[in-house]
Amino acid sequence: MNQATNNERGVALLAAIVAIVLIGSLMTAAAASSILEFRMATNGRRMVQAFSTAEYGLIDVVTNWDQLTYNVLATYDSSYVTDTTPAGTGIYEGYVKRLSDEVFLVKVAGRDTYGGSVQQLGSLVRLTPININVSSALTTQGPTTIGGSATLSGNDAMPSGWSDCPPLETGMSGIATSDTSNLTLQGSCSDGSCIAGSPNINEDTTVADSTFFDYGDAMWDDLVKAANKILTPGTYTGVQPSYSGGNCNTSDPKNWGDPLDQTSNCAMYFPVIYVNGNLNVNGDYGQGFLLVDGDLSVQGGFEFFGIVIVKGAISTTGTGGHFNGSVMAANVNLDASKVLGNASVNFSSCSIDKAIKFAATATPLTSRNWFQVYF
Repeated sequence: MNQATNNERGVALLAAIVAIVLIGSLMTAAAASSILEFRMATNGRRMVQAFSTAEYGLIDVVTNWDQLTYNVLATYDSSYVTDTTPAGTGIYEGYVKRLSDEVFLVKVAGRDTYGGSVQQLGSLVRLTPININVSSALTTQGPTTIGGSATLSGNDAMPSGWSDCPPLETGMSGIATSDTSNLTLQGSCSDGSCIAGSPNINEDTTVADSTFFDYGDAMWDDLVKAANKILTPGTYTGVQPSYSGGNCNTSDPKNWGDPLDQTSNCAMYFPVIYVNGNLNVNGDYGQGFLLVDGDLSVQGGFEFFGIVIVKGAISTTGTGGHFNGSVMAANVNLDASKVLGNASVNFSSCSIDKAIKFAATATPLTSRNWFQVYF
């Protein structure tokens, strides 16, 4: 009897030990499984975070396309990009590389907050310039007066000091208007000798509101949305390039690029300038697109290279304004446009092309524009 009891006690002890071992193994396995799942979940979260950061980087670069940096890149040259997400959940870095005149590769690597996970994305984007059909140095559809010592020329001319222009184009008309009976020539221009072109005066009955506000694939509102320099109506004096730390200070409202010094850091800055109302400019110079949602008045020998589109009337007095490219005055209220003094409007295909080229923004290609990068 005692012997049997002793044997049963031994079995009970063995069973207890086995149970403890099994329970311990199960607990260890459960703990290991929990740790593994936690690590997998953490890694997964970090991968998603890194992917989202890379995706944000692509969108950020394309949406806030830096024309001054990217549009002037030579083919196969690249520009480094980096930033953090607004919530601080990740950091992205990469580059924008020009593949051809119009196509760019944007490659971005996104990292999670701890830098433990990296996801890379690439996107092909194409420049989308707004092409405006320019047919003359000055286009208008309302009453227009030309006098004083003003000159208009539709003969293509290369701006002084610009060496990277394409061949000159066939001459345009000096002025195109929907009705020549609205055109008044005064003083030394009474015989039309101040207007040059092929022809010098073109009565184009197709000139209408759509000429000034409909550009085929784009409209006036699209140009306004593309504006990167939005100014309040009023008088501006001393418009000229400015610099900060040696770089072109694009935040300066009076910095409209530098058409006169092709070696300056602002030479390639062709802003799209929009004024929601009347604009009066007195002196100095600029380049790009000038969009005036009202009347434009110019004095002090102000010079502009590019395209000027005015919803209302344009007037120049005294030393007037000197425009190189094309001026379009819609006269939507049929106010009289007056080109007087020693003002000049000269057709320049190079000024127009550069304004269009450097103002272009980027659009992802429509067919699978982004892809994941594994190298």
